[in-house]
Amino acid sequence: MREWPRLLCSVGVALLFAPPAFAQIDINSTPNFVGSGARARGMGGAFIAVADDATAASWNPGGLTQLERPEFSAVYSWKWFSESFPDTFNITTPGDYEINLDEINYISFVYPIPWTLAGRNFVVSLNYQRKYNFDRQMDFRARLLGRFSNPVLQMLNFTNYDIRYRQEGDLSAISPAFGFEIFDWLSAGVAVNIWDSSLVPGNEWKTTTLRRGIFSNFITLASGGRSSALGFGTANTFEEYDGVEGLNYTFGLLYKPTERLSLGAVYHTAYHTDVNYKRLLRLGNPYGVQLYKSSLRIEWPASLGLGAAYRFPNDKLTLSLDVTRRNWDSFVQIDRRKGLDARISPVTGLPKRLSEHEPTYTVRLGGEYVFVDPSKPRQRLLPSLRAGLVYDPAPASGRKDTWWGIRRGDGATDKYYGVTLGAGLLIHNRVNIDAAYEYRWADDARKDTLAGAGRLERSFDADIGQHLLSLSTVIYF
Repeated sequence: MREWPRLLCSVGVALLFAPPAFAQIDINSTPNFVGSGARARGMGGAFIAVADDATAASWNPGGLTQLERPEFSAVYSWKWFSESFPDTFNITTPGDYEINLDEINYISFVYPIPWTLAGRNFVVSLNYQRKYNFDRQMDFRARLLGRFSNPVLQMLNFTNYDIRYRQEGDLSAISPAFGFEIFDWLSAGVAVNIWDSSLVPGNEWKTTTLRRGIFSNFITLASGGRSSALGFGTANTFEEYDGVEGLNYTFGLLYKPTERLSLGAVYHTAYHTDVNYKRLLRLGNPYGVQLYKSSLRIEWPASLGLGAAYRFPNDKLTLSLDVTRRNWDSFVQIDRRKGLDARISPVTGLPKRLSEHEPTYTVRLGGEYVFVDPSKPRQRLLPSLRAGLVYDPAPASGRKDTWWGIRRGDGATDKYYGVTLGAGLLIHNRVNIDAAYEYRWADDARKDTLAGAGRLERSFDADIGQHLLSLSTVIYF
């Protein structure tokens, strides 16, 4: 048995300079859907059957015909996202994570055509709308115990490592829109959403994952010899998604069976965006660089929304209700350079054949109260108040925790809830200023953050709190 010291030495050296196991752990983060306009947000986003301001092209282009004057609108939003992860045996987090964001959310110009066709109105608009936001960050420390055994040797591996994750970016569209009256009580509209990085600078997103680990290996030979090895390594991944190209359509109808009641429908077509993808992996101990480039096709789901709104006889109070279905099961990322597993779920990061996702049904209820004074034909200042309730589930795998690991889920969604408050002021019938606040929350969500990471993903979830403040202005010409 004179060979065992040499064998132990060889094994120890090989383990010491081998890339640590954590290099393969990835963090998944789906984009956040972004709504348009402070007035609509103050009403909980229940705006499909209202759609009577410059953001109509986003909510329901069929409502554009309600606009009688040229309008310019700009929306600014500030966001504060908070996530709290519980500590588990494998994972320790330093506490809550917070992200502060501010951005121009929406810009539009609306122009009613001065002439009519057979007495019917036509309205055109040009819009910039930020639809998806990718910003997220988190840090955690993980520990993993592994065992390898065969007739010659047994090995225990104990690893401690720190992971720092950052993702940032947006996906926006330029959307020319057109609305027209079919009858006095029915109008229709269409918006063409152009997703093109050459038209929208900065239409891209990036992720950075920094991994640093210290690992110990304890080796026992069948002959009784023992050895150990201690090492460290880093594996830093930098990913970029740019060169976005895509096109889809938003169709809308607005039906007014009575003077007080309006019904709306909006359909956003499914579409795909072609994206240039680059991933750079830098390893330390051993040192190395791996560069991977590909062209991705991201398929986005279609959605259908229905809404109803009722304006009470005093013209002060309006109540609205929306229900929207979005088929997230068709949300797929396709890497043209790969074979069998080229189709990936962006929600879990796993092959699509292993990831089922139920469609989401969003329910929004809102109200607006305008302080109209019937004794005055025109008010210099016209204030308004708004409020809303939101049920807005997010796509997820619905995976289950078991004592032996993770079981494939049924696609059940993460349940998010929200409340909104808003206020507005119309000044001299020329300038309108609106503000809205929304708070959204979810418990035990984001289980797919570490989907596909083996034992590390067990019991990994988050309590979510999201604060959003929107400010918008409309100028009438």
